[in-house]
Amino acid sequence: MNKDVLNPSSTAPVLVGIDGSEIALRALDRALAEARARNVPVRLVSAYPVAIVGDPGLEARFREAVTQECESNLMAAVEHARETASDVELDTITAEGDAARAVLRAARDACLVVMGKRGRGGALRGRLGSVSAAVAAHSPVPVVVVPPGEHQDGADQEQARTEARQAQDVQLTDGQGSGERRALASETDFSGTVVVGVDAAGDENPAVAQAIEYATAHGLGLSLVSVNGALSGTPEWFQDQYNQTYYFEESLKKLSELARSIAQRAPEVRVADHAFLGRPGRVLVQATRTADLVVVGSRGIGGFTGLLLGSVSQAVLAGAAGPVMVVPSGR
Repeated sequence: MNKDVLNPSSTAPVLVGIDGSEIALRALDRALAEARARNVPVRLVSAYPVAIVGDPGLEARFREAVTQECESNLMAAVEHARETASDVELDTITAEGDAARAVLRAARDACLVVMGKRGRGGALRGRLGSVSAAVAAHSPVPVVVVPPGEHQDGADQEQARTEARQAQDVQLTDGQGSGERRALASETDFSGTVVVGVDAAGDENPAVAQAIEYATAHGLGLSLVSVNGALSGTPEWFQDQYNQTYYFEESLKKLSELARSIAQRAPEVRVADHAFLGRPGRVLVQATRTADLVVVGSRGIGGFTGLLLGSVSQAVLAGAAGPVMVVPSGR
């Protein structure tokens, strides 16, 4: 399996972005859980903006205010972490300037980055949330993006529910000619598993390797998901004529072979495979409603029909109702 994306140091910390928002504390809770599973420290990073207005006195007062707020946010987060996970070692980083650059610099020495999907607080209002996609796209290590809880902001969950009512993505089976009703992606329950989008690279895809490692460390099952999107946008009569076992048997065969191979190498992990007909991004967004974690690559090489292009991972991040891990693709 390709593990080139992993930090070679077994003691590298889990990095989490802090901006004073409630979603940042939700991300911190996730980071603490990940650190416990890996037996590593947590490093909290926060950044403050720089203002250049041509007035040294005004610039100095601004700098003092934002640095104090930054330090206050970090101290509040440290106190929260000590109350909920006193056994996890902590350290902090304060950086000047762009939040995304600060996180990406610190990520070089981390094993994992955890980010809140949207930031909402103080001097960094909106900044941390606005950079989560940028960090996921450019981080040298995997990034877990955590959405708000419904009590904070239910927009993500409501969007996923709305798409579920409208979606027609269906699950493929070996018995396509049986006439049985095929399950919708929105009806598939992935509870208790890590879902990973699979492309033609199979387990050479770093996303698959990370999903296996995560499932093993957390005692979860592994759900391999492949999506055939060849018929998107075609008339229904054409789909009925086109939708024959012949056109999908190769992808189903490869997916089943991959599932058996992983089960043999990691017998402690329950492995299931799911092939769908529809839109990859939409299927994986539906998976975020029930899965413990959905894992995608930052870029794809084309799956059985083009699964996991960069646009797909971005779509999943945008619509996810649950946590998503974005794994750097091979450079």
